Amino acid sequence: MLCVLPRVRVGCRRSFKFSIPRTPLAKPLATPSPIQPDLTLAQKVGRPSIRKPTLFAVLGTCVVFTYSAAWTNIETDECIEKLTRGRAPRTWPHTITSFDMRNAADFTLAQELRESLKNLGTSTEGLPGAARNRIMQLYAHGAQAYLNVSEGKRLCWKICLLNIGVWVAWKSRRLQPFMLRNFVHDPLSGRSITMLTSMFSSRIALLLGMNLLFLDGFGSSASFHLLQRQERMPDAQLEATTRFHFLAFFISAGLFAALTSHIIHAKVLYPRLISRLSAIQPATKPDTWAAALRNYPPPTSRLRSFFSSSRPKNQLAPRFGGTGALYALMTLTALGFPNSELALFYPPDFSVPVQWGVTSLLILDICGIWRGWKFFDHFAHLGGALFGGWYYVYGPKFWNWLRVGMADRPPSEPV
Repeated sequence: MLCVLPRVRVGCRRSFKFSIPRTPLAKPLATPSPIQPDLTLAQKVGRPSIRKPTLFAVLGTCVVFTYSAAWTNIETDECIEKLTRGRAPRTWPHTITSFDMRNAADFTLAQELRESLKNLGTSTEGLPGAARNRIMQLYAHGAQAYLNVSEGKRLCWKICLLNIGVWVAWKSRRLQPFMLRNFVHDPLSGRSITMLTSMFSSRIALLLGMNLLFLDGFGSSASFHLLQRQERMPDAQLEATTRFHFLAFFISAGLFAALTSHIIHAKVLYPRLISRLSAIQPATKPDTWAAALRNYPPPTSRLRSFFSSSRPKNQLAPRFGGTGALYALMTLTALGFPNSELALFYPPDFSVPVQWGVTSLLILDICGIWRGWKFFDHFAHLGGALFGGWYYVYGPKFWNWLRVGMADRPPSEPV
């Protein structure tokens, strides 16, 4: 069947042709823009920020001191209540002191250790007699050693165990990406939490052993100094425990040391390196800090190390921040106990005054900065020492003032 369509007449005839182009249509030319001058390398990569790390260090210090002062007041009030509960005035004639509360805490700890020893004996009844006795003896010796030391040294031992645990985590290949991201502080990463976590991190066994040795020796001395300063103050508050005060000082010192190193690296050292790279004028200029510093050539200047002919390629590697807090402990100990001495392993029976030892280490750090040594973070060491000196002068007064401000009762109220 044939269908015939009607013809439609159009008033104005206009012929046209349509065909699909074989090549894509060219875009219209844009309006020519003025020629932009070439940006310098410093303008392209910018400058690392110090605002967030500074806020993190300041707020972290405020939080840790507030938390420590609050819990010290809580434990002190609880200890006073326990000591005065059910006691008549004739059986408790003298005023409660901080020494009485610490003795009561040691007595309670001794009871807990004895109870743990009994539970251990009950749980090992199925073992052979020789093995059971050996386990009981080892636990008894460890518990006795833990009970005989001061509270500050106990806290230092716990921090040492934390450092050992982090070091063990470094040995796991599966955890390497996580550890590199969260337990090493890199000023170019833009992260601030690593200023805190890097305090307890160390990858090298030798450095770990040195940190543990210094922490065990100077940590207990610094804790004892803080305890003495607290008791000698005329308006001193009662203090049942010193571990919170020492922990606040240790964390704050580590944060201040890490912040000092971060500011100097971000605002002094890195811009100098970028200016040197700009003078070299490579073929392709990088766009980030990491790319700019990846293949930085070793300079041939007097800042070269004494012990090597050339610098390592990664001379701006991320840093660990634990040694800065240790320098704060050493400085506080040297100022608090100027007549004490340091005993060395070799040669045997040889000791030096503590102030000589700490001063020698500080001079070594200054020399390391001048010579360009990169194995240790010398700026963090000096920052930690500066914080320890400041805390020796103003720290105990600030701690007592903070505790008075957070106390539930007026400071003049008798116990």
